[in-house]
Formats: sequence, structure tokens, C-alpha cells
Amino acid sequence: MRIDDPMIHPQRTRTHDPLVRPTGNLDRPMKQIILPLTLTALLVACGGADTSDLGQKRAHLERLKATYSAYADSIKSLEAWLVENDTTVRRNLPTVTADTLRAIPFTHYVDVHGNVRADKSAALYSNGGRVRRILVNPGDRVSAGQTLISIDNDMVVKQIQQAEAGLELARTAFEKQERLWQQRIGSEIQFLQAKTQKEQAEAGLATLREQQRLTNITAPFAGTVDDIMVREGDMTSPMQAAARVVDLASVQLEADVPESYLRSIRSGTPVKVSFPSVEERFNGTLAHVGQFIDPSNRTFKVSVRVPQGEGYMRPNLLCDISVQDQHFDSALVVRARAVLQDVKGNNYIYVLDPTRDNEARSRKVMVDRISEYKGYINIAPVEADALKGGERIVDEGAKNVTDGLTVRVAN
Repeated sequence: MRIDDPMIHPQRTRTHDPLVRPTGNLDRPMKQIILPLTLTALLVACGGADTSDLGQKRAHLERLKATYSAYADSIKSLEAWLVENDTTVRRNLPTVTADTLRAIPFTHYVDVHGNVRADKSAALYSNGGRVRRILVNPGDRVSAGQTLISIDNDMVVKQIQQAEAGLELARTAFEKQERLWQQRIGSEIQFLQAKTQKEQAEAGLATLREQQRLTNITAPFAGTVDDIMVREGDMTSPMQAAARVVDLASVQLEADVPESYLRSIRSGTPVKVSFPSVEERFNGTLAHVGQFIDPSNRTFKVSVRVPQGEGYMRPNLLCDISVQDQHFDSALVVRARAVLQDVKGNNYIYVLDPTRDNEARSRKVMVDRISEYKGYINIAPVEADALKGGERIVDEGAKNVTDGLTVRVAN
């Protein structure tokens, strides 16, 4: 065995290594080499060591292992020191983006789908009969009671003529019996019978005239003819609509809201309304909140009045309604991606404490989620003074960060 073997005498090579300083904490691994070597020498001196060739090889191997371990510790310590202090070397650190935590106003909305409903919109039916004549066209303005479609009702007309003749006879008989009764001629029963017959004839004629009116299709209110579903000569039916009249002077929106928001939504609540198909929008308030929960979908109805003059409004036009249910004048708001959750369901964010240049050390802060809307979360620290606003927090890349980790901040 050579006396100048560097693996046996690490102290000789150590003085020539420019990276290994003779003083400080880095000398501790060298001191750790001396102790096992000394113990080995004492064992040999006491005669307890194996002096055979095999024993010497084993002893040599153990000395080499001790030396290797000491050098490995020294290399690790030097590398760690250089990582922290050598500014010429770019460290391999996780890269994240940062955002500033600010206290800003935050509003939460409940987003639901709705549609337009005209206060006056009627599908009109006939009691039956053949269409004789269509008196209006789609788009025409009509008044209440105006006839829109004339239905063939000759049979009813004849019945009315018969009823009118019968009424005329009953009225004449009553008038004569009434004059005789005033002269105390005849019995009271005869007078009452004549009166009853006249009244029955009047009622019968009124019924036939109402039947005639119902046979023809008339406008129930003033509005616009939206559609005519029959043609002249078609047979009408009480089961099939023949025309539709609408009045868009008064229109409202209706939507169904989940019952879980029943406590937070009231009449007068601000709403934002948009119509994706026509790219229109307006702001309004809830006009009515329903008091009945639909058992089929566990929702209640809300309605929004539409400002007058909105010419694009049509019944059943789809809309998106955002109903405000929470508002905070000052709240700590972060992007949803910045808030993480551990296996126990606890929420937390990472605050960045600057170290040097574009690097920082992460610090875990536990938070509570107050509300979330469209990718932003209103949070509150679990410990009252843990967050005050103005801190830099991890935005993108939070899933690659651990508590106390040094990271590179990209922005």
C-alpha cells in the first residue's frame, strides 16, 4: 500500500483544493475522518485486528468508505453554500407568477337562464266550423273585440232568427197579459207565466248570440296579430289554435332560481340581464320573487320588468339573468387558481417573502372561502392578522410549491 495514497491521507489533498477552506463549518467532515482512523489504529495496536491479507483488505475498504463519506458530506456542504451565495450560477428553482393581494369591492351573483313573457299574449281557438273569411293579416294592430276570423255559422244564424221570432211572440203575449192584470182581469198565474216565457226567450236569444260571437274569432285585447294558423276553407277545432295576438307594451322576464338561494334573494335585488342571441343587455331589479317552490326541480320563480322601448323583445326569447345575492365593499379577492386545498379540506394560499432579486420564499397561510364568482374568490384568513392586503401571493404555479420553498418569480 502506498503511503501517499490520497484516499488514505485526505488531509494532504485537502490543502490543495481551492474550494475547501481550512477553517469554518466545512472542516467538520475532515475531523470526522480522523476519529474512525484513530479507532482503527488502536484496534490494530491492541492486537485485535486481523493481520492476514484478507483482514488488511477489509480494513482498507473500511477506511476508504469513511473517507468517501467524509468527502461526500463536504461536497454536499460546498454545493449548498454555492447555491445560496454564487450569483453567477442560475439555480434550478420552480417558477411562479405573483399577484398582489388587494382589498377591493366584490359582488357575487346567481346566474340563471330565463325567457321573455308578454303580459298579454293569447292563442285564440274556435268552437268549430269552417273558416269563411280571414279579416286581418299578421302584424296588423287590432282593438279589443275586433273580429279576426269569420267562421261559417249559418246554423247558428237560423237558430237566432227562430229565437228572435219566439221572443217577439213572448214579449207580445206578456204585454197583453200585463194590461189585463192591471185591469184586474185574469189570474196572477197567467201573468207570471207570460212573464217567465218572455224572460226565457230573452235568455235563449242571448245564449245563441254569445255562441255566434264565440264561433267567430275576435281579439281579446288591443294588440298585434302575431300569427294566423288557418286558411279560408279550413275546418277549425277547439283543440287547435287559429290565431295569436300579443301586446308587447308590457313585458317581463321569468327564471327559476334554486331553493338554496331563497334567503338571500328579495324583491328589488339588482340584476344584470343579457340576451346572447341579439347581443343586448340591460340592468334592472327583481320585480317579484315567487312564494312557491316547484317540487319537480326545487326552484322558485323570479321576474324582472323590461324597460319600455326595447324593440327586440319577443315572447320566449332566451336570456341570462345574474341576480346579486352578496356584496362586499371591501374584500380580499384572489384568482381561484391561487387557492389550494389539502386532504382535510382546508384552504390555503402561498404568500411570497422576498429573498433576493426575483426570488422569494413561500409561506403557507390558511384561509376560508367566503364566496366565488367567475374565477375569483373572496377569502378571509383563518388567523385574523395573517393577511392585511398588499402581500404578494403565488398566482400561477401554486400546485408546484410547498411551504418554505424558494421559488423564482416570473413577474
